[in-house]
Amino acid sequence: MKIENNFCQFLKKVTIMSKTKQEYRIWAKATRKQFNIEYISNIICRKIQDLEEYHKAKNIAGFYPYDNEIDIKPLFQDLSKNWFLPVVIDKENMIFCPYETCSELILNKFGIYEPCKGKEVNINELDMIVIPALSVDENGNRLGYGKGYYDRFLAKLPQQCIKIVPILDELIVKNLPHNQYDIPVDLIVTQSGVYNF
Repeated sequence: MKIENNFCQFLKKVTIMSKTKQEYRIWAKATRKQFNIEYISNIICRKIQDLEEYHKAKNIAGFYPYDNEIDIKPLFQDLSKNWFLPVVIDKENMIFCPYETCSELILNKFGIYEPCKGKEVNINELDMIVIPALSVDENGNRLGYGKGYYDRFLAKLPQQCIKIVPILDELIVKNLPHNQYDIPVDLIVTQSGVYNF
């Protein structure tokens, strides 16, 4: 465990000096491989379920975990919520379609599971969206995989839709490179706490 922590601290120091998003992506992917994601995911899911914003939400957009992302599938067991997952429709856009635990899923071109395309959710009816990220900073800026799908989608959401990123404590940095197209999130939930912006 000590070796693991030292390795992560070293990588975090390296990333502080990094200047590009791609350097942060390499660091973040290497860092999260060092942790028991299943164990940490369960902690984070419980913290999300304890949020007042979660209790108030009825329609929630989520994601199906990919490549050591925080696994939010336990949340989908909450049948008091209507769940929606992303469906990639072209090179620039995705929509969210209904998902239930018994729903059929297919692999998209990125190797991520998504629902068989169904009725698109009305984004004005979404109360909350749980967003994957490789890293986030202390201002709520998130780092994705570089395709821009989420930033384009988030820009369309009504202001009252709560944006949450579940992520490892170790993947929070002081400041990520960002521009006017990057949409900051409202809440970050980690294994140790909740950060509200």
